[in-house]
Amino acid sequence: MSEKKTTKKPAKKAAAKPKAAAKKTTPKTTAKKTTAAKTASKVETVVKEKSMVYLDFTASTKDEGIIFDTTHLEVAKEEGLFRENDRYEPALVVVGWNWLLSAVEEELIGMKVGDSKTVEVPPEKGAGLKDPTKIKKIAKVKLAKHGARGYKGEEIKFGNERGVVTADLGRTVRVDFNSPFAGKTLVYDVIIREIVSDKTEKLKAVLQRRIPGIPEDRYDVSIKNKVVTVELPQETRYIENIQYGEIGIAADILKADDDIKEVKIVTTFKRPEPPKENTT
Repeated sequence: MSEKKTTKKPAKKAAAKPKAAAKKTTPKTTAKKTTAAKTASKVETVVKEKSMVYLDFTASTKDEGIIFDTTHLEVAKEEGLFRENDRYEPALVVVGWNWLLSAVEEELIGMKVGDSKTVEVPPEKGAGLKDPTKIKKIAKVKLAKHGARGYKGEEIKFGNERGVVTADLGRTVRVDFNSPFAGKTLVYDVIIREIVSDKTEKLKAVLQRRIPGIPEDRYDVSIKNKVVTVELPQETRYIENIQYGEIGIAADILKADDDIKEVKIVTTFKRPEPPKENTT
């Protein structure tokens, strides 16, 4: 679970946690469309272990009602979570793969398209309990070397750790390096938008998750003799760390379908056509 900047809801909405009535007016999101020709696959109508689903969710802390993650654009903007490069659309989840918290994924089993549910995740199944050994006193002069000022509430990076200054003690400060969600019960409001059943559509879904933003008409995925061939457009060569995305695609495909024995990822480079001669 990624940790995003948290923004406390206004006082008038303090009681309107994502599971409460105010948040039940969840923005409508159109289920992700699939346009490719369907292969013969058994249509899944109920979520089960290893089901691939698209879902919308809003996640918050139970006691404070602080929203820290969402797939809804309107909610992200309202709560000050909006980031220009983030995608606000139904998230792809494979039940049991822990792309969401496992405690949330377990609760998806038995749901159908259109079903909604509020899932409470206790600390021991979420970010864990508070670890007292991760609360440390640090001299301000040391913080200064890391570009920190040491005021209460400041988020700092100290070595390989990230923490929050919780107290100014004079020449030292107290810093909590626990996760900001440690010791907190988390609340996830989820809605199932689509259950992906078709084999080819599953492969495309995995590809889009690993390399988002590629138009569907710019790549091709095919299955023949238990071999998957993924043809990527030339422009993907210029994506930073594309090789890691390709490794992830292959790993996900092999994990998702036990019948697949091999994955080929191909990029074709064509010679540019020469400019046409001006005959006028």
